[in-house]
This record gives sequence, C-alpha cells and structure tokens, in this order.
Amino acid sequence: MIKQFFIISSAIIMITGFLLVWDSHPESFLEKKHINSDKNLIADSYMRQAKTSIFGTNGQRNLSLVTQKIELFVEKGSTLFEKPFITTSSAGSSVQLSAKSAVLDRETSKIFLSGDVQLRSALGIETSTLSTEKLTYLFDLGLVENEAFFTLKSNNITLTGNGITAQPMNGNYQFKKNIQARYETFR
Repeated sequence: MIKQFFIISSAIIMITGFLLVWDSHPESFLEKKHINSDKNLIADSYMRQAKTSIFGTNGQRNLSLVTQKIELFVEKGSTLFEKPFITTSSAGSSVQLSAKSAVLDRETSKIFLSGDVQLRSALGIETSTLSTEKLTYLFDLGLVENEAFFTLKSNNITLTGNGITAQPMNGNYQFKKNIQARYETFR
C-alpha cells in the first residue's frame, strides 16, 4: 500500500512538472541579463595619482586638480574622479574643493561633486568652509550651486540651510531656504 502511494505520488509530480515545462515559453529558460549601463561602463582610459589643470576658453588656468584616479568615458563625454582635490585662485582669493568623487562634464563646464564635499574659500584674511553632500561647480564662471542641506562656517558665524548659489572667489553667497544662523562672540 505504501509502495503504491509513492509510485502514484511520483507519477503525479512528474506529470505536473512535464505539463509546467510543456506550457512554458522558451524565453523563460534563457538566462536573464540585466545590464545597467552606468555601473558596467568600462573606462576608455584611466590614470592613477594624477595632477592636471583645466584651462578656460580665454587661455587662463581655471583650476588645478589632484586625484587618486581619473577614468575617461569618451562616449558619455564625461570624466570620473576619485577623491579629487581642486584648487583655483586669483588676486587675493582662493578656493579649494574636495569630495569622495566627482564627474566632469566638459561640454557644460561643470563638475558634479558628491560625498562629503568640502569647499574652503579664502578672501583676504576671511576664510569660510562649506560642507554638504552634493555640489555643482561651474568652473568657467567660478559659481557653485547646491540644492541639498549645507553648513557654512566662517570666522564667527555658522549658517545651515537648504540650497545655495555662490561665487566664493568674490565672497558672494545667495542662500535659498530654511536658513539658520548662529553667531559666536567667543572662540
């Protein structure tokens, strides 16, 4: 009796499996390959421990860049930097940018920085530090833009908020929303 039960159960399982396979589309047996074009891109060329300069259309050096790794993607028209350190200066003022990563779009003259972005600017004796997670730097104009949360620390004041547009070389800052300021009289 037990032997007949196992034989009948095995037959039912085999017939059910056969019917499932028979009724399935042939494509369901093919291996599915999900290609994420951004994550699987292979760089056309790369450099490690690189130091370079970017020049503007007027021939003046816009910025110097030191990075651990540069990856160039010709088809995308962009360049990826790992842990970049960017400096730019003019008469009496300088700006230093650092982040975990950055993407240069040469056509729009923009650098998109992300991950623990720090902007240090010195205008005469006044220094300030801007901290945020994402920042866009338009290097031809010397303009920085950010829509995310930021903290700006200067000599005696700390500002926090969401969204900023600035030209740190000139000391011009425009704050967008949810701005809070704290003035410290003693340090």
